Amino acid sequence: MKAFIVFLSGFLLFILAAFSAEAAGPDAKRVALVIGNSKYVHAVALPNPANDAHLIASTLRNAGFEVIEGMDQDNAGMHSLISQFTEQSYDADLAVIFYAGHGMQVDGKNFLIPVDAELTSPAYLKTRTIQVDDFLAALPPDPAVGVIILDACRDNPLARTLAASLPKSRSLGSGLAPIEARSDGVGTGGILIAYATDPGAIAFDGNGVNSPYSTALARHLTEPGIEIQSALTRVRGEVTETTQGRQRPWHNASLGREVFIGKPVVVAAPEAKPANAGAATAPTLVVGDPPSWEVEQRLWDEASKRNSVPFYEAYLEQFPNGRFATVARLNIDELNDPEAQNRQVAALDTDQANASSGSAVRTSVGVPDEVKQTPGTELTENAIGLDRQGRIDLQLRIEALGNELGRVDGNIGPQTRQAIGIWQVENGLPQTTYLTREQLAFLVIQTDPMMETVRARYAADQARATQPKKQVVKKVRTQRPVAQKPRKQQQVVQKRRNRDTVVRQDDDLPPPRDNNDFLTKALIFGTGVAVGGVLKN
Repeated sequence: MKAFIVFLSGFLLFILAAFSAEAAGPDAKRVALVIGNSKYVHAVALPNPANDAHLIASTLRNAGFEVIEGMDQDNAGMHSLISQFTEQSYDADLAVIFYAGHGMQVDGKNFLIPVDAELTSPAYLKTRTIQVDDFLAALPPDPAVGVIILDACRDNPLARTLAASLPKSRSLGSGLAPIEARSDGVGTGGILIAYATDPGAIAFDGNGVNSPYSTALARHLTEPGIEIQSALTRVRGEVTETTQGRQRPWHNASLGREVFIGKPVVVAAPEAKPANAGAATAPTLVVGDPPSWEVEQRLWDEASKRNSVPFYEAYLEQFPNGRFATVARLNIDELNDPEAQNRQVAALDTDQANASSGSAVRTSVGVPDEVKQTPGTELTENAIGLDRQGRIDLQLRIEALGNELGRVDGNIGPQTRQAIGIWQVENGLPQTTYLTREQLAFLVIQTDPMMETVRARYAADQARATQPKKQVVKKVRTQRPVAQKPRKQQQVVQKRRNRDTVVRQDDDLPPPRDNNDFLTKALIFGTGVAVGGVLKN
């Protein structure tokens, strides 16, 4: 049994290293665009971006990249380089964009600043800057992998100039706004976006020749056998230590496979042993001996996926004091206990039922003490820089945990605030109804397993809501035919109508002369004639 475990662990390491070598094979096309803007015309020059760009360009060339490089680029120059990169990287397997210089966020969108930009009007954002969306559009399609690295979160005087001309309805935030890495296609490629510091924060240009971020990036990005996300984790740790916690690099990824910027770990194949050999020996690591953190991670992922005693023991053989050693031993004890196996099967059935109903949550995610102790405020939430789509995603995540929000529309109203407060209480966080960046990250990790279903349901609801309503056809009411009245009755009715017509016509004539008035006047006239005759005689 011991020999089998040793052989199994060696075989797993060999297979995992072979996959790594295949992922970064020599035939894979790798293209990079590197831009560093230092000499700004309408702002104080930055000392390090051009130096940082030279450093990263050299680092990527040594890693086998075709590098398109540009320093102190104006608006036309940056657009030209992006076009050149788009054409050259279209059929690449791995494409990387690195930019160092000034950048800003307005209304949740990120803009990079050419050296000739003068931002005295809001209209100039469209005509004299480069949107990060232009970088995203330049990346090759899936199954390629695209990487965007931005060291553009410096204190920006051009942003303050622009702020004076912006209407109050528009929001200009500090640093860069977070971007959710999304990729289309079959999902074997993907996108990774990295910032020199957290979204909404300011990065340091540094006192030396290079910025703290670019220095750490050049040191760790191309380490042999280190997957890119692990490399960026090491960069974050080094920069955080160098700046005493004032700058913490950030990245967001949606990758369908492991990505290695540097050369993969080379592992010697296990030698064939005779059938009567007492024990099989594990392969020898040529690079990275003892095995690196990434090799441990991949071996543990394989063991946990198999969930069997030999694979857990193979992990423990290589990493007896590894990060997952305690969990591996517990799993072995449970798998060796028949009653524990029955409980595990019952729990698995329950988990599958929950997953099918869309209520699966990563309840095993621990909340660090610093997250529990830091209360959220309006300022901490505004610093996150959520745009409307980000607020909708937040509402969907809160609603996915069983909270009733009413309408998911991107407006953080009283119901959403109440639901955030309930979630904070349930997870041992200060109930302020406002989020910190760390709390939002914890919520994302907690709800990620269910978001694909939740977003699909939301998209279907939105599609139904936007469908045109069916036109209602009004029914024409048909009058029933009036039965013919008898002839005599018709004549009576006609006479009545004629009489009414005569009366109406008489109403229009002048009033008739009064006969009594005529007789009175005739009598007076006759009396006057008689009196006149008497007087004459």
